[in-house]
Amino acid sequence: MPVPYDFRRPTKLSRQHARVLEITYEGFCRQWATLLSSTLRTTVQVELDGIQQYSYDEYAASLPMPTVMAVFDPEPLVGAGVLHLDTALVLSCIERMLGGTGAPGQPERTLTDIEAVLARGLVERTLGELSSSLVTVTDLQPKLTGIDQNPQFAQAAAATDVMIVASFHLQVEQTTGTATLAMPLDPLSAALTAAELRVASPEELRIRRLMRDRLDDHLEHIPVEVSVRLKAAQLRPDEILSLIPGDVLRLPHRADEPLEVVSSDARVASAVAGSRGSRLACLIVPTPEESSR
Repeated sequence: MPVPYDFRRPTKLSRQHARVLEITYEGFCRQWATLLSSTLRTTVQVELDGIQQYSYDEYAASLPMPTVMAVFDPEPLVGAGVLHLDTALVLSCIERMLGGTGAPGQPERTLTDIEAVLARGLVERTLGELSSSLVTVTDLQPKLTGIDQNPQFAQAAAATDVMIVASFHLQVEQTTGTATLAMPLDPLSAALTAAELRVASPEELRIRRLMRDRLDDHLEHIPVEVSVRLKAAQLRPDEILSLIPGDVLRLPHRADEPLEVVSSDARVASAVAGSRGSRLACLIVPTPEESSR
């Protein structure tokens, strides 16, 4: 099934790592459903909806208010993780824990002090199940640091930090709700890479090295476009519009200054102009920085 792709926010999680996370979180769903079923004494279903990549600011802005937003320290990973649960779903679970029916249609309100304590215990047990689910990836020891009910007040990460967000759908008898689990991308990717190396056999490692060497060999022979340019001049829009044939533009490039050799708009060397037979050419020379050493 095709899914939208945002080219302004390219995915940094490899397909292989994303698949490992999907399998891991599907196992977490089963363990979480078992935990909730035994705690609430009723049937519970938990399903993984998907895994997406967001900046922390985008993720926090997508959460409703009020909500149950549990921030935890995902030791040994660096950063902070977030487990978000719908308030109505949490209130339904708490009502069942206190002997009620947990009927749907719970009010959208903040938790009382007693409800907050019960919610904290439920979150801590959920994080325990998360730890056992991620055991093949990392020895996660999550520690709950706080529960906020207004996402704007929970500064779990910098606004531009990239998070891997897993979305879940929960059904407790007739009550349904959603939950999300956000983990920092870079530490999680590093843990997935390390786990991949641990489980790889010597033959798999040999094949990977061989493929990497072949890729390096092929990359060295790929043709790329190289050009030589002078330093660019800056003009105002009215100066550009007033240009007519025969005008002379003064460039900010001194006569004794080397030209720039560029590829894909990146400077790779310095050169001086020349010729080779009837063709224009350039001679690679040390860069001004190298010459001053």
